[in-house]
Amino acid sequence: MSCFLSFTTQVDNVIIFFCTTDDDDAAPSGDLKPALEQKIDNGTALMLTPFVENGLLEEGRKAAEVDPRLFLGVKFYTGYFTVDKTYDSNTFFWYFPVQGTPVNEAPWIIWLQGGPGTSVVLSVFNEIGPFKVNSEGGLESNPHTWLQNHSLVFIESPVGTGYSFTNHKDGFARDIATNSKHLYNALGQFLTLFPELREAPLFIAGQSYAGLTVPALAMEIHSRKHLPGGDINLKGLILGNARTELDMLAEFVRPFYHFGLLVEEQMQLVQPLVDALREDIAANRSIGAKQKRRRLVTVMKALSHQQYEYNFLEDSWNLGDYQRFLQKSEVKRALHVGDIKLKFENFTVMDELAPSFLFNSRPLVETLLNYYDVLAMCGQLDLMMSCAVAAEHHRRWRWDRSDEFLDSTRYPLLYEGRLAGYHKSGGRLTEVMVRGAGHLAPMDAPAPARWLVAQWTRGHPLPQPPTTPLHVIREYVSGERDSLI
Repeated sequence: MSCFLSFTTQVDNVIIFFCTTDDDDAAPSGDLKPALEQKIDNGTALMLTPFVENGLLEEGRKAAEVDPRLFLGVKFYTGYFTVDKTYDSNTFFWYFPVQGTPVNEAPWIIWLQGGPGTSVVLSVFNEIGPFKVNSEGGLESNPHTWLQNHSLVFIESPVGTGYSFTNHKDGFARDIATNSKHLYNALGQFLTLFPELREAPLFIAGQSYAGLTVPALAMEIHSRKHLPGGDINLKGLILGNARTELDMLAEFVRPFYHFGLLVEEQMQLVQPLVDALREDIAANRSIGAKQKRRRLVTVMKALSHQQYEYNFLEDSWNLGDYQRFLQKSEVKRALHVGDIKLKFENFTVMDELAPSFLFNSRPLVETLLNYYDVLAMCGQLDLMMSCAVAAEHHRRWRWDRSDEFLDSTRYPLLYEGRLAGYHKSGGRLTEVMVRGAGHLAPMDAPAPARWLVAQWTRGHPLPQPPTTPLHVIREYVSGERDSLI
């Protein structure tokens, strides 16, 4: 059920909720209209755009408050912003103000999930949010939440993902540009409702497919910074196991071989499909490339007997049962989603964006690196977005200070005295490989990931422990030295 606002008279200043519903509750997940659950009071979906447009900001903030008694006492806000009135397209957000620090002073992070079409509830409950769901279906605190150091804003994007929805077949984003405009529209409304965040340092973050949407939103902000409402204090981007370039789409086969999951004759077996994928990429055939890559992932997993391609040492996602928790009527009422069905993975969103499958965000990242900091964080055990492949691409990026990155030293990343990965920084780019983690590094290595991001967003240099100088390595390799000491 979705609701809109009307106003009776200026004298009475009465807000009346009118709720529009649809009798067709047989629509499958991913269909255009929200599914309804009959005879259960789930409340109504909170549409905040009318509050913003009519200057009722305090009322809007109050309406967006979530009952903390159901969420371990954590204060946060949720609701909907309409981003396209023509097609009734609405995006959903979760906003968690930082704990123990003035909101306008602490860094804040906008988090976009990958997919496309995967809900941010994955990160709210499994990665960086303040909650986890235990085996009994109840909430428990996440000791490694990024909320300890940052305000967090999770946005369901593209439209149709998670709790977001549209009521028209043309309301889905079919390209990255449309999705960016939807996000910027929602961000403008959000900052009107919560203006204290305008001066706080902003970092836009995401994983996987968000390697396209994060730079695109950042560029949207950058290109509008001199326009009314453009006073957004963007400081940087966080890209986790991110796809940024076209070549990455075919190069994911390499870790299967180098990790010993497949051998030479098996690689030769799939090579025709790899070649066909590369041909579609070169010819800019998005639909064909998307289909071939999907087939390639399927056959690589079958040959290697890998059930979970995002961390080859795991057999499943190991996600908490938060979807059962979110089905409770009292939770739906508290979250202001009403009868709108959560779509954890919406394949309609993915299919609608298929024409943009070959979008290349490298030019955006290269431009943004001239103005903003970028953290490229990669989990070591991911089969889909290999750290080695990503590192090769980082060294081909070109911006004003790219030589500073190329000439910088790579150091071990130590966390609490143990090796947690490796890092290399220079010219605004910081590259980190997180040891023992997969595609979802904040879930697989939560403590070092939280510490790393908190250090980086505050501009604190990562530790540089003593390491063997490169000239000593060269002399040892050439035989000029008999020892590295």
